[in-house]
Amino acid sequence: MQHLCWLVLAACITPLHALALTAAGGQRLALRPSSRSPALAMGAVRQVTTEEFEAELQDCATPILLDVFAVWCGPCQLMAPEMDKVAEHYGDRCRVLKIDADDEAEVADTLQVRGLPTVLLINDMSVVMRAEGALMADELKEIVD
Repeated sequence: MQHLCWLVLAACITPLHALALTAAGGQRLALRPSSRSPALAMGAVRQVTTEEFEAELQDCATPILLDVFAVWCGPCQLMAPEMDKVAEHYGDRCRVLKIDADDEAEVADTLQVRGLPTVLLINDMSVVMRAEGALMADELKEIVD
């Protein structure tokens, strides 16, 4: 059995380096369509896997705005173009990422995602803001600013 060990974003304002979680890895059956469908993959927002997200966390130079979504989630699909607007607005001043809660369930569990979409602002290895539900670009910008 393969194990995945990574830092936890457990609470709204918890230093990541203070917590660790080891989750059992392994084969997981896909029960829903792939989240890398063209409808959600286009735009300025970069979709990441667990491994890519872990690598992004190590780079503390710029904040991360993370959208935890699912391909079957209507509000997530409505918010996708809004996330693109935010990514284009901030450019390299803020990394705007998304991660599929079904494909990367361990991350969603670790982040304590209870509803979709969930948006997290991560700065200096800490979750500094959390919001659930679809948000418009102006509301997303308020989170970052």
